[in-house]
Amino acid sequence: MQSQAALTTQRPLALFMLPPPLMFGVAFGIGALFQHFVPVPFVAGVASTYFAGIIILAAGVCLGLYLAATFLMRRTTLNPFAEPSVFVARGAYRFCRNPMYLSLITAYLGATLMFGSAWSLVALLAPIAVLIRVVIPFEEARMLATFGESYQAYCARVRRWL
Repeated sequence: MQSQAALTTQRPLALFMLPPPLMFGVAFGIGALFQHFVPVPFVAGVASTYFAGIIILAAGVCLGLYLAATFLMRRTTLNPFAEPSVFVARGAYRFCRNPMYLSLITAYLGATLMFGSAWSLVALLAPIAVLIRVVIPFEEARMLATFGESYQAYCARVRRWL
């Protein structure tokens, strides 16, 4: 985890406060438009790639729905820019601090394989950069401010990604 001084609870610019699923959807759409108008060869058209994409997309969606249900049952917010009311550290959160973002990336990669959109794969870098540079630091600072030492101990034992 970054040093406490480097984290800020100051709200990011509104442009970066889109819900993460919307950020990923916009990036995919832009990539798909580019793919339509400036086609780049990809593994599209291969039945096994299409079906692998479906499986990967379904895995990402199922994981995301499970995680969303976990938050709703614990009565805390899904909005990364809202005040958290409960610190969730069980289930998938025992292994990774950002499984919801991993579910979005997984679903996105599955859709990329399904539709054979090389440009969407390139566009994936934008929402990941926003997560890493804006959303996650803001969330971590908010969690640290709200839950203190218990959150700091959690960060020490659980990696941000896998």
